[in-house]
Amino acid sequence: MRKFVLGLASCLALAGCDDAALFLPMTPTRASIAAPRRQLTNDEKDAISDAVLRKLGDQSHRDFTWFPLVVRPQDGVVDYCGQVSGDDVVGEYNIRDAKAEFRDYYAQLTFDRGGKLAKVDVVALGEKKSRSIPTQVDSTCLQDGYNVRR
Repeated sequence: MRKFVLGLASCLALAGCDDAALFLPMTPTRASIAAPRRQLTNDEKDAISDAVLRKLGDQSHRDFTWFPLVVRPQDGVVDYCGQVSGDDVVGEYNIRDAKAEFRDYYAQLTFDRGGKLAKVDVVALGEKKSRSIPTQVDSTCLQDGYNVRR
């Protein structure tokens, strides 16, 4: 169902239906509200950040915002959402630009039987955007219990 929703949103975006964002679900599901949460380990953060950087196609320095993992496996996969800084992170003299924009990402994490992260699949990267216009990634992440709109 999730792939159908992502596909439908992509089709609407390609067709120029900018108002499609008005119809995206923007609240967490009951299951995601009730699900336990835990902090990511440093190894998990490293694996996720490597996968996001590969998806972005660069290895430049990026800052990440890490949210607690919503532990709610579906078909052996746990959804994870976070934020990665945009291209404007480091300015002149290598000083971090406090106004750098972040973009959301949606990843699916697969853990082995011992509970160790085995695979990270970055499904979608949100675009740098105005915080007042929701995206499909925002909707998916909010439904999964991640507050990426803060």
